[in-house]
Amino acid sequence: MTSSKLPLVSVLFLTYKRVDLLRQAVESFYRHTSYPNLEIVIADDGSRQEIQAEILKLRADVYALAPQNRGLGANFNQGLKRCRGKYILVIQDDWMCAGPPEYLEEAVGVFEANADLGIINFAGANHPPDFSRRLSGSREPCYVTPCALEDGTIEYFLYSDQPHLESRAAVDFIGPYLESRDMEECEIDYNHRWKNQTQFLTAVFPGYYRKAFLDAGGEHSFRTTRVRYKVQAMLQPAKPLLLKHAPGAFRVGKVLVQRALRLLEKSRLIR
Repeated sequence: MTSSKLPLVSVLFLTYKRVDLLRQAVESFYRHTSYPNLEIVIADDGSRQEIQAEILKLRADVYALAPQNRGLGANFNQGLKRCRGKYILVIQDDWMCAGPPEYLEEAVGVFEANADLGIINFAGANHPPDFSRRLSGSREPCYVTPCALEDGTIEYFLYSDQPHLESRAAVDFIGPYLESRDMEECEIDYNHRWKNQTQFLTAVFPGYYRKAFLDAGGEHSFRTTRVRYKVQAMLQPAKPLLLKHAPGAFRVGKVLVQRALRLLEKSRLIR
């Protein structure tokens, strides 16, 4: 397929407050991506005016800058609405592209050859590939990941909001993100919808997994800096046992903990 016939890929950068990381993410993407037919969309979730002014200096085609902070789900939705591509590459602002330069051509080739493919994950949980189900369309091997990773302590999902390429058809089929200020609530809702659908497959390039994109580091993540995610990480190991032996107590306890954390956040006693 010649470069003039390659389908448009919208590259959706999602950001909030971290313009320095975003700048690095955008620059690394341009530096390590050779795909010629791109639309760059930056969606910001209501950062301060001076930060949005810096975002407007970055090299992009579309700037979706929200006037106020509404949460990850709303930011996803406003960005996706502005994407015109047949495929959408989602990159949060703390992920740096490392190549090789042809990774996106290879991924688009697999999508073009497999109409039932919905997502290729470049990061996220290390789901086991089915090596008997190699997908056509690329020189680099790409395999279906039919089942989510299991280790007995955490519930993993095939969908991940970490760097991935998704077809517009799959985006439209699953529908918009839940718009909630609770980032994890948005993600889990979308994860369950992807888990429960059978229309589209999920796949991975083992050769590109956590190599084409690299995490800037946990110290930058909202998951490691916010108290609510520290509490959730602390309680996560007990979740399987409670769900098995005391599901009612687990549900009640989860609601009480979430309400307490939100009250403390609203009172600005914790961040």
